[in-house]
Amino acid sequence: MRRMKSTFINFLTVILAFFSVLFLACPDNTEPEPTTCEYPPGNRTFTWRVDTVAWWPSFLGGVHAFSNDDAWVMGDMHGSVINGKNTSYMGLHWNGETWNETIGFLDILMKPNDVTGDNHFMVAAGYLAYGDNMGGTISKPALAEFDNRTKKWARYEFEPTGELRSVWTDGKGFFIAVGDNGMVYTKDGYKSEWVYSKAPTEFHFTNIVGVSKCEMYAISQLPTITGVIYQQYWKCYNNQWTKLYDGQDTTGTPVKLFNTDNSMYDLAVSRCSFNDSLKLYLIGWESFLLESEGQSLNYSITNLSQLGLPLKSMGRTAVRINLYTPNDYWIFGTRYNFYHWNGTDFQKIVMPGLPDDDAHFGDQRKMIKTSTGKIFLPTEVSSQVYVVVQGTP
Repeated sequence: MRRMKSTFINFLTVILAFFSVLFLACPDNTEPEPTTCEYPPGNRTFTWRVDTVAWWPSFLGGVHAFSNDDAWVMGDMHGSVINGKNTSYMGLHWNGETWNETIGFLDILMKPNDVTGDNHFMVAAGYLAYGDNMGGTISKPALAEFDNRTKKWARYEFEPTGELRSVWTDGKGFFIAVGDNGMVYTKDGYKSEWVYSKAPTEFHFTNIVGVSKCEMYAISQLPTITGVIYQQYWKCYNNQWTKLYDGQDTTGTPVKLFNTDNSMYDLAVSRCSFNDSLKLYLIGWESFLLESEGQSLNYSITNLSQLGLPLKSMGRTAVRINLYTPNDYWIFGTRYNFYHWNGTDFQKIVMPGLPDDDAHFGDQRKMIKTSTGKIFLPTEVSSQVYVVVQGTP
């Protein structure tokens, strides 16, 4: 009897362990399998509209569009639309005609660094600032959520010091936010709680993108008192972090970018499941396309200047990439140099209403594209004066 009981317990343990692994493992992709890795050329012809949404002393965190006529831009905003309200964190809604509906987060008061979402759920990653006993400020990581179905907002504040600087979603209810000192917060399911974890680094994460909730890529950096900024590039696969590059110690890291300033400002990733091929883009003074197959860390590397990206030859740095497919992505350079790749060539796109004299400087946020191909782009046109550019195909 005792032996039968022990056998049953062992059997039950094996079954529970199996189901634990099953539920922890990444699920299979339920979307239709592609039959090729060819993509149609991306559109580069739009009708443009530019709206001023905020001016000094403002700071935008980004925009997310649920549809062509339903979008939110968020940040620390001041200006005529806000009507003099002095709120640390505002949401401004596009209703298809004007940016005239405001939400003042009097109980949230969070400044966003980044915004992302899917067809009904949006997350802003940022921080709350508190005064300390020495007359300075302490930043605490925070997140804000908006459910477009219920029209409800929520805020989460966390204990570590620092800021959350980037957030990404798989579009199916999984969200990941990353920030200072290797901090990571994940939410797997719209009604789930945010769960803290720490990547194996003390560097500060600045960007994260993903293929799925099982495979993500990130940039982190560490400023030093000498003014040097070291960077790391990371891959997270099945919750395991692998360092691809370390500017402080390149020993044993698989990514080798020779004869270049290795400071990257943004990254993007695409994987085609037909042949399990990966394209990883790293954007900076020089910009690169890294390619591999499967989960291999052996990358072929192409400098995008070889494909015609002219920014380096112009003395300009690439600061952001907006990737929709490998034949439809935008690379933004300093001084309002917007270049679009359609699978054949890079073409400079002039957006009416924005500077085009290669003399002005302004900060660009992430470009959002709706399911019908309309784009929303928040950008700074002069010191802390922000507009949202809309491009209708």
